[in-house]
Amino acid sequence: MKWDNTSFKVSRSKLKIHLDPVIKPGDDIVDICRREFIQLCQKNADNLNGCFQKWLKKSSDFHPIRGLDAKLAGLVIPSAARGIFGIVTTGVHMNMFTIRGGGIYVWVSRRSQNVTYARKLDQLVAGAMDPEDNMDPLVTLKREAMEEAGLAVDIHTKMVTWRGVYVGRVTSESLISFYDQKDHIAGSEEGHIEPGIRYTFDLEVSPGFIPYPEEPESIDGFVLKPVEEVKRDLKNAEWKPNCGLVMLDFLLRKGVVREDDDVNFGLLRRGLHRSLPLRIE
Repeated sequence: MKWDNTSFKVSRSKLKIHLDPVIKPGDDIVDICRREFIQLCQKNADNLNGCFQKWLKKSSDFHPIRGLDAKLAGLVIPSAARGIFGIVTTGVHMNMFTIRGGGIYVWVSRRSQNVTYARKLDQLVAGAMDPEDNMDPLVTLKREAMEEAGLAVDIHTKMVTWRGVYVGRVTSESLISFYDQKDHIAGSEEGHIEPGIRYTFDLEVSPGFIPYPEEPESIDGFVLKPVEEVKRDLKNAEWKPNCGLVMLDFLLRKGVVREDDDVNFGLLRRGLHRSLPLRIE
């Protein structure tokens, strides 16, 4: 990583990186820090497996930083740099399921070949929180549900419709926390460290409802799977890592993962609620 001629001060003895830009009266500290991050990405475009190159072509995808003092509220970081700095990522996932013959069936999404974790399984609706969401998971859910599946979510009533037809009511379920070190499947983000929290929601739909993807460039399709097949997919590492954790949480809450399914059953719930050494509120 190249730090020369930037406002980032690196202390290897203290294992700290301090962003210390020149702030003049009247300057907007959020805008200045945003520019500093962009310049750092530009300086290191050819480093770190080229993880910044794709981002620099858009220069529009930023992630909010949690746990900041009021004077730094609104500070954001390029999404491609989150795993370099170990920033806590925040996302929202919605499990869509139905009941058939007394059994649980889950609608899952298959990621396309054009995105990270290509061909891995994902929730029907899942996405990162944007800076404009004001840390409100329902705002994130509303946007992602429409973008990915054409589902309209009423933030106040939590009613969900598709093309004006009632589908169901989304329920807020749990908050999971985790650490993820990305492997080679993450492509240019291999080796990045991701402490993260995920807000999880459930949506039960009628057996006859069929969802359709709205983002063919990033979603290959939606598939309805019986819960036993979902469990096998998890064991076979078919899921994108953080999405797999959300699905594991769903299976535990529904009581379909039992002690005889895994010798480490007692560790599963604890593993979904890691204590993060960072402020998240």
